[in-house]
Amino acid sequence: MSNVFDLEDIKLASNVPVVHELYDLTPDELLLSQEHYESEVRSYPRRLPLAIKKASGVLVEDSRGQVFLDCLAGAGTLALGYNHPEINQAIIDQLNQGLPYQTLDMTTPAKDKFIKEVMNFLPEEFAANARIQFCGPSGADAVEAAIKLAKQTTGRNIMAAFHGAYHGMTNGTMAMMGNLNTKARRQGLMADVHFLPFPYRLRCPFGLKGDEGAKQSIRYIERMLSDDESGVQKPAAIIVEPVQGEGGVIPAPAFWLRELRRITKEHGILLIFDEIQCGIGKTGYRFAFEESGVTPDILCLSKAVGGGLPMSILVFDKSIDTWRPGEHTGTFRGNQLAMATGAKALEIIRRDGLVEHARKAGQYLREGLERIAGYTDCIGEVRGKGLMLGVEIVKPGGKKNKFGEPEADPELTLNIQRAALERGLIVEKGGRQGSVIRFLPPLIISYEQIDFALDAISKAILATAGMAKEAEATVGSEQEQWRSYFIHTGEGGADSFEAALNKSTQVLKQVFETTDAPYSGLEPEVLKQRINEIKLDDQQLPLETVIEQAGELIAKNSIMVQHPNCIAHLHTPPLLPAVAAESFICSLNQSMDSWDQASAATYVEQKVIDWLCGVYNLGSQSDGIFTSGGTQSNQMGLLLARDWAADTMSGHNIQKNGLPEYAGKLRILCSKKSHFTVQKTASLMGLGEHAVVCVDNNQDGTIKLPSLISTVESLKQEGLLPFALVGTAGTTDHGAIDDLNALADIAKQHKLWLHVDGAYGGALILSRHKTRLNGIERADSLSVDFHKLFYQPISCGAVLLKDKTNFKYLLHHADYLNREDDLLPNLVDKSIATTKRFDALKVLMTMQCVGTQALGSMYDHLLSQTQSVADLVNQSADFELLASPSLSTVLFRHIGCEPVDVDQLNKQLRLEALVKGVAVLGETVVDGKVALKFTILNPCLTMADFESLLNQINQLARSLAS
Repeated sequence: MSNVFDLEDIKLASNVPVVHELYDLTPDELLLSQEHYESEVRSYPRRLPLAIKKASGVLVEDSRGQVFLDCLAGAGTLALGYNHPEINQAIIDQLNQGLPYQTLDMTTPAKDKFIKEVMNFLPEEFAANARIQFCGPSGADAVEAAIKLAKQTTGRNIMAAFHGAYHGMTNGTMAMMGNLNTKARRQGLMADVHFLPFPYRLRCPFGLKGDEGAKQSIRYIERMLSDDESGVQKPAAIIVEPVQGEGGVIPAPAFWLRELRRITKEHGILLIFDEIQCGIGKTGYRFAFEESGVTPDILCLSKAVGGGLPMSILVFDKSIDTWRPGEHTGTFRGNQLAMATGAKALEIIRRDGLVEHARKAGQYLREGLERIAGYTDCIGEVRGKGLMLGVEIVKPGGKKNKFGEPEADPELTLNIQRAALERGLIVEKGGRQGSVIRFLPPLIISYEQIDFALDAISKAILATAGMAKEAEATVGSEQEQWRSYFIHTGEGGADSFEAALNKSTQVLKQVFETTDAPYSGLEPEVLKQRINEIKLDDQQLPLETVIEQAGELIAKNSIMVQHPNCIAHLHTPPLLPAVAAESFICSLNQSMDSWDQASAATYVEQKVIDWLCGVYNLGSQSDGIFTSGGTQSNQMGLLLARDWAADTMSGHNIQKNGLPEYAGKLRILCSKKSHFTVQKTASLMGLGEHAVVCVDNNQDGTIKLPSLISTVESLKQEGLLPFALVGTAGTTDHGAIDDLNALADIAKQHKLWLHVDGAYGGALILSRHKTRLNGIERADSLSVDFHKLFYQPISCGAVLLKDKTNFKYLLHHADYLNREDDLLPNLVDKSIATTKRFDALKVLMTMQCVGTQALGSMYDHLLSQTQSVADLVNQSADFELLASPSLSTVLFRHIGCEPVDVDQLNKQLRLEALVKGVAVLGETVVDGKVALKFTILNPCLTMADFESLLNQINQLARSLAS
């Protein structure tokens, strides 16, 4: 942002002060005169001993000619800085019009213009039903008016305020003040004020961290209001600062404000937002409450709303305009100059995009302050929003108070403030024990000026508190920045981790709660373009920003597997205990190669594998290993089958000697509905896809047993070597489950390795339908896919072997990893992957939390519901059911729009449903017909969801056909 500077007689090399040595802060003649004549009540001159001679923009010159960068700006009053030329011209124009300075509450063109600018600046929803009340020139008078209005409207006398609150210095407003020292000698303050806990991450009254404290605060408030034994009568209003200013620059989380709005509405309590200090763009929003998406009943404004001149107003819903004429008056509520400057200031802020600038420049300032916090140990927290930021100063060395919180250091805070002033920077202090350095610069501050402020405050902190011992060797190096990217052990080492997860949770929570379609409907090419616009070189954006962008661009435009209309693939909504386990998995980052990389994890995986082998009744010699999913499990099963076959047939060791000369004769048998990974695996094993012989299916999708027997015999007669048989427990399209007992008999008779692909239907082992899996216990190898019907986050699978000695075909010792003399277990001995995730933890925590009985009941429900959905389709004149369901898939097509090409219509229907965000449907071919597919995996859906979905598909089909 460019600033206009008009400091006569001062030669500026740039738009920042030029400080060659520490400024002289000894009292000069003007300061001594002030001390002689003025009351002891004066406060700012004690901490900021300078006599202002002139000022422009963000710069102030004192009576000695010393130039300061002002990050106080009249306690947030001067949103456009000092002597903005357009503000000055607005005053001149107003004076030249011959209007009075004051007009009580009589109207003028200046007043009408100001009112319209305020209305345009307000959120549209709030402004539509708003009324404005002009109060006396101070913010305190606006709050007093709000108190009166709330009490007379509700007929109640109690007010509720918050710990750390500041609303003014009058009888009523001081009664609602949190600071006990300021009101210690005041008697007879307004009675019936109750104080509530404000969310304060660093000093949570409940001893919680992150947003948990804010949630507990809301619970406390709601519980108090609902408890007939709480001793607190229902208040007329709750008054809150969306960002506490004097209380230490503490922002209320957006979700907390939303909950507070909900509670006040439910209990018939008026909600007052005091934005006297945090309003008018400072927080990166026009008003701090806007981020929450709620509106108050009453909004108190002053300071910046007058463009630098005295002005205070109330804005409230017209439904509570219960005033009688003259019930709250003030001689100076008609300040015409302030109305002219206020209107001009709001116009400039909108025109010049200063709210957005405050957001970006504030983030820039915040990042700089957080960097300083990285190499000092006296900063407990950097917080705030936009250009309203606070730095809480604590005792160096990590000292704690009796609550286990960083101990405040008010003396050091005062010393830092003075040291900053000596270096040309004006900052205020406040907060608990006066231990927070506060930044409230004008909205026009430039990045160059922010750099000066950061340099000055850094030097001030280093001069007074020194550098953190652990940072002394690395200050100025890249290492401090690198540290911020990692989780560290020890006290405080995971604070950034906590913040990152909390932020991610907030962003994803908002995405989930605002999602009303399985896909956003954003055009694929537009999405591709936006993602391609992401810069990956030297960005170094703040993590909070990156998380927000990921939520806005990626999460909001992702396929939502939780939505009822997302029903295409074998892709389930993940269970919460498994999602929680993911945070453990990625944070601990265990690699499941060797015990010295995954101590507890090794035992957990083996525990889960042993449990699975018992569930599938594979016997005492069974074992297994976790994989990335069904594909890798199938590959491992068939790979072991190949090596076993060569060993069994001729004692040939493929591991050491490669494929035998008869490899070209090896054959794998499976059904035509088997998963494509069988062919893919044959190719990867060097046998070629021709090694896979596909057998015909019955109409229900199961393998034809007579055809299988004749095919095996025919292959042998041709001199070929069938060695493996693949059975399927749940084909991808039909969900068909082969007769596994019969397959086991055939495999035994012909000495074939039996591999069962149980990726889809294997979960039935926990349900009352488990008899459909009879024979699975006879398999030589078995694929289990947890990210299907076990509801685990992708990726998560396992391969189980009936005879664990067959893992020998994978064993290879590496001196650095699994030495032959190792006594501790090494799971890499059983895996084709060296690096492997700790996915077993997801299954462990799921079984601990949800349990087998609940999962089995879910499967029983799904199978029953699938039959009902198929009946629903079958009874419709618009749809045709193409196959009877075997598991939880419904194959159908739309036929109600003839004479159009039915196949083409259904192809187009699936695509249009996807890109328009109507539904995510599967597509396949059944008996030569293009089919749509419901894969019913979500046990939380009702028949009403399916009725609605079919109706939407029908409407879309008809619109396409027409």
